[in-house]
Amino acid sequence: MQTFLEVLTVIAGLSGWAAVGAWWLREKTKSVRALKELRHRNNRLQKSVIFTLTKWREHVEQSRIFYAVEHEYAERLARDAGVSSRSVKSTVRAAVEDQVCSGVRINLSNAASIDRQLESINQVEQFVESGKGTIAELEINDESRKVA
Repeated sequence: MQTFLEVLTVIAGLSGWAAVGAWWLREKTKSVRALKELRHRNNRLQKSVIFTLTKWREHVEQSRIFYAVEHEYAERLARDAGVSSRSVKSTVRAAVEDQVCSGVRINLSNAASIDRQLESINQVEQFVESGKGTIAELEINDESRKVA
């Protein structure tokens, strides 16, 4: 009888360990699936960020070109009229804003802000591609939020 109880005890112990093993395997499989899904979402997010950064870069570079054109025209008009280029810019902007009546004021008078935006784009793109640096260290200012 004692041998029979010992055999039952061994079988019960093994079945308990088998249950623990099955539970561990199930949890590990869930974790692996979750990690794969997370990796997949991360890849999609990175592609989305790269696409957005590309569009943002295009927008900022076009703004830089328009700023250069605006500056050149203002300089020429100022030379011809004998006034400052700043007054020409402000007068023309006011006239254009009145004509458009959109209520949205776009301030491109500072080329340094465009350079900062391009630098922010490069930093985010470098972080997404290499994983180096942290997003929290990036300077997010009002101009970047407006563009985004």
